[in-house]
Amino acid sequence: MNFNRTLSIMRKEWRHIIRDRRTALLVTLSPVFFLVVLAYSFSVEIKDVSLAVMDYDHTPLSRSYLQMLTASGDLKTCCQAANYDEIEQWLTDGKVKAALIIPPDFDERASTGETAQVQVIVDGTDPNTANHAIRHIVSRSANFSTRLLSAELARLGTPLPADSSPVDVRMRTWYNPSLKTVIGIVPALVGVVLGMPAIAASLAITREKEWGTLESLVATPVGRSELLIGKLVPYIFSGMISVVLCAAVAVWWFEVPLRGNFLLYLLLSADFLLATLSIGVLISILVSSQQAAMIISLLVFLFPGFFLSGIFIPLSAMGIMKMEAYMVPTTHYVLINRGIFLKGAGLETLWPWAVALLVIGLLVMLLSFLIFKKLID
Repeated sequence: MNFNRTLSIMRKEWRHIIRDRRTALLVTLSPVFFLVVLAYSFSVEIKDVSLAVMDYDHTPLSRSYLQMLTASGDLKTCCQAANYDEIEQWLTDGKVKAALIIPPDFDERASTGETAQVQVIVDGTDPNTANHAIRHIVSRSANFSTRLLSAELARLGTPLPADSSPVDVRMRTWYNPSLKTVIGIVPALVGVVLGMPAIAASLAITREKEWGTLESLVATPVGRSELLIGKLVPYIFSGMISVVLCAAVAVWWFEVPLRGNFLLYLLLSADFLLATLSIGVLISILVSSQQAAMIISLLVFLFPGFFLSGIFIPLSAMGIMKMEAYMVPTTHYVLINRGIFLKGAGLETLWPWAVALLVIGLLVMLLSFLIFKKLID
């Protein structure tokens, strides 16, 4: 592969982005516009929450309490924690959305008419899920207090003061204590709106086909890999401009905290753009018109980005659709964004999703090279 020829294609594509107002708008400014609009527009109620449990009591009463919390299916016990470090790690990784800690004197205090305290830690990066967990745990705890503990204490002949509550739930919300929806949803929406550069990239080859210039490019000494890489790289650079703009809007307009490393955020954003833009280039190879490429790109990037990326519905609640969700680059980028912005997570936590994006990008790009070669031959 000749670097100078690849550089010439890159310069050609960059000049097209600058000169074509539609492409420049689609690649750089439209993600910011969509970010502002969608952040104010979307709010969806969650119906399932993954719950970690740390039961220090291990009594029939504590098990009965946990069974009542999870009986409806709104809460799902996914793992048993041995200590707080495991809970913190699972919350940081996104494995669980809430954690329940039952103290060792839960049965003893409840059986003697005293208040038994339990602690609940909720991941606030997804306010809809956090609010649902809080409402469900509080209401179920109150129901458990009145229906089970009061009956048991009455059977034992122990008086229960009218103003007492057998179970006292102490709530702690991590990462987004105020539970503002906009703080939780804006970092996730960045992954959706940054699909717009990929839509522009899907027009890269189809535009050459419609204009009749693809044959001229193929007739030159420019190789196939040089042509595709030369098409791809300018969109990555222009997409990075939009990444910076979206981050600025999120931090200064919506007041979303950026607790992680900004350089790491830029690096993983470039990883995400490689994955999505590679898919866009593949689409442009497979179709023959810009209109068809635009429609397919919207179906590939926009709709799965909303409904399969875990923005509104936890991945653990998707069931059979979970595998399809992990095939969408936006799913991994949403986890990365929430991790960097709200949790201050580093590469040691985010590397699985970064590797997934890199693998998607490289495999799709390799497939593009193979298919493009067959089409030209």
